[in-house]
This record gives sequence, C-alpha cells and structure tokens, in this order.
Amino acid sequence: MSLKSHIAREVIHDAVSRNVDNIMDRAISIPEDVPKIISLLGPRRAGKTSVCLQLIKKLRKTIPSDRLLYINFEDDRFFPPQLEDMDTLLQTYYSIFPENKTQKVYFFFDEVQEIPYWEKFVRRLMDQENCRIYLTGSSSKLLSREIATTLRGRTLSFEIFPLSFGEYLSFNQLSFNPNSSSGKSFLQNNFEKYFWQGGFPELIYLPERLHLPTINEYINLMLYRDLTERYGVRNPQLLKYLMKYSLTNLANPLSVNKTFNDLKSQGYKVSKNTIYEYLSYLEEAFILYRATRWSTSIRQEAINPIKLYGVDQGFKYAMTGRRDEGRVLENMVYMGLRRNAFEPKYLLLEQEVDFFIEDKFLVNVCYDLDDFDTKKREFDGLNEAMRFTDQKASFLVTMYEEGEEKLENGTVHIVPARNFLLDVQGYVGAFD
Repeated sequence: MSLKSHIAREVIHDAVSRNVDNIMDRAISIPEDVPKIISLLGPRRAGKTSVCLQLIKKLRKTIPSDRLLYINFEDDRFFPPQLEDMDTLLQTYYSIFPENKTQKVYFFFDEVQEIPYWEKFVRRLMDQENCRIYLTGSSSKLLSREIATTLRGRTLSFEIFPLSFGEYLSFNQLSFNPNSSSGKSFLQNNFEKYFWQGGFPELIYLPERLHLPTINEYINLMLYRDLTERYGVRNPQLLKYLMKYSLTNLANPLSVNKTFNDLKSQGYKVSKNTIYEYLSYLEEAFILYRATRWSTSIRQEAINPIKLYGVDQGFKYAMTGRRDEGRVLENMVYMGLRRNAFEPKYLLLEQEVDFFIEDKFLVNVCYDLDDFDTKKREFDGLNEAMRFTDQKASFLVTMYEEGEEKLENGTVHIVPARNFLLDVQGYVGAFD
C-alpha cells in the first residue's frame, strides 16, 4: 500500500516545524549551494542525521523553513516503503507550498536506502526541479562506490566520523584557558577521558557504566545487520573474529598469510580470498581503515602488508578488553589525520615511521619516552626519514611530553596528542 496523501501532509508539516535549535554543531563544512547531490557517509551512530539538522539550522537563518524539507525514511509511517512514496511526498509538498515551485528547495533524505530504487527518483528530482539534495544512509546500503555508480557523477560524498577531541570538548560544553597551568591540566584530564570513551556522540549523554554495552551494540549492528545481511555472510562468527583479530593487532602490519594460518589454527575453515573479502566488508562499513606502506611503485604498494585502524578508539577495548595505550594513541592520530582529509601511509626504511603524507610531513606516535631505547628508535626513524624525504621537520606525538629535538637531518617537534589532535591543520601548516 502506497503512502496516503494525508500521511504525507503530516510528515511534511512535522518536518518544516521541527525544532533544530538544540542541535550541537559539528566541526565539519558541508556545501550549502553546489549543483551536486551531497551524500553523507560513515559508520552507524556517528552523527550523520545531526549533520543534516545542523545544516538546516544554519540555512534557516536566511531561508524559510518551508523550503528545507527533512525526511527520515525509517519513519514507521512509510512502512512498507515504496518508490512511489517519494513522488507522493514531492507532489504533496508542492500542493501545500505551491509558491515554492519557483524557489530553490533543499531536500534532506535520511536513511534513503529504505526506499527500493530510490536513486531513480533522486536523479529525476535533481534533473527536473530547482533544488539541492542531501542524502544519508546506512553504511551497509549506501556505500561510496555504489553512490558514484547509481548517481552517475551527480554526487559529492563526505565522510562523517565520530567526534574529534575538539568536538568532544564542545559537546561537553567545556571551556578553559589553554595557556594556564590549570587549563593544561584540565585539557589533559579530559583528553584521557576521551582516550578511553571514544567519540560516539551518544556516549556523552549516557552514564559511564553503559558505554561499553552501547559500543558493543553498535558493533553487533554493524556486523550482523550492515554486513551479514547485506553480503549474505555464511559465517558471521568468522567475520566477528576477523574484526576482533584486526583490532587486537591494531596498527601492526597485517599479513594475510599469517592471518590465514592463525584462523586455521583456531579451527576456522577459510580461504585467503574470504579473508580479503571480509576485510573489504569491514572497510566498506567504515569500521576499519587501512594504511598502505609507501612506495614509488603503485604495484608494490598494493602487495605490501597493510596496517589497520578502527574508526573509533572505543572499539578496541570493547572487543578485546585490552588497553594497549600505545596502539590506541596511534589509532587516534591516524583518525585525526583522516578527519583532516589526509590519507596516511607508513614508511619503512631501516626503521618504520608511523605516518607519511608524501611531500608534506612525517609523524611518529609514542605513548611515552621514558625508555631510552624507545626514544632512540623513534628519533632514529624520523632522522632517517627526514634525510630520505628531504624534509627538515617532523612530529613525534606523545601522551604527555612536549619540546623539540634537533637531529642531524632536521628537527623533531614533540607534541602532546591533546594539542596535535585539536589543531592538526595548524601544526602541519606551520611546517608545510
């Protein structure tokens, strides 16, 4: 049964009168008026809907609310969802607001994948109406590679991540003087909370005892709804084990051969192709991200071992029960670089450098520098890398230490993670 006209009217009136004043702002810039369909992609519960509502809140300052239409297709009033529902909404909207037929209208379609063949309607809408369109959807059914295909070059995609450290402070409404000793202590204390809690927005409003159960619920939804159902995974326990294995070995070079042998020793009947497939599923659902080893050869880069990172540091402890502070800190720096539109690779010479952005900068991550051998290894790796890349400065991100070290081939800037993650672009720009 298709959507009734009176229900469509109710949905539309609810949308244009929705209060968005209490929506917390994210530190993300989404285009407001480009002739492209804007797709917001990312993991579950990272805040894609809130980013839509944030944009509506901003646009309402200059555009009447009746020209900003937000529709969530998971609304039970659309059940069972059908393609003609979208046209019913459009025709009903213009019957309520006929004067807007000649005005630019902004359509926000949330969980659009719930409508079969939604892309046919969206393409027609973009081609025939004076409008701007924003889409969000489940990471299982609205993947960037599919968006590019189904919308045939009409779209720009933006990744929405869990909260950055700066957003975490903003959502908690925390203010401080960063130059005072008390302000620095306050900042470090809250960074340590963020370090273990992670950045999923919902956790800010939940008591701490519910954080781990909530993250585990996210993981189960991603694994069993987003991936197992979508791909028809025959062995979901293997998929979950592979995710746990990847998070246990976070930031370590991953060899498929070694992973294959480890899985076989656990009694799993698995092929190497299945491992490749399952890892790609975990990446497509925005659960895991990869860093390849830098090489001048694209082919060599493709066959070198990869390093895997989780979309949020909270995943590792939730799945493995292991703290492993050094790997967690490295994961946070990786995601900080990703949030700022960098695609980090790792560099392996005589020593390994954690992150290398070609022609830009080098970063090592070390939880603390108390151990002499550890400190020497970090500096030797950066010194060699600065010579190899002909860069005169690099970063060593730590949990607490701050300063600089002048080496033979350049200067290492030692930066506390709390500062680095608050201003990645500022640090990078200073030595670009």
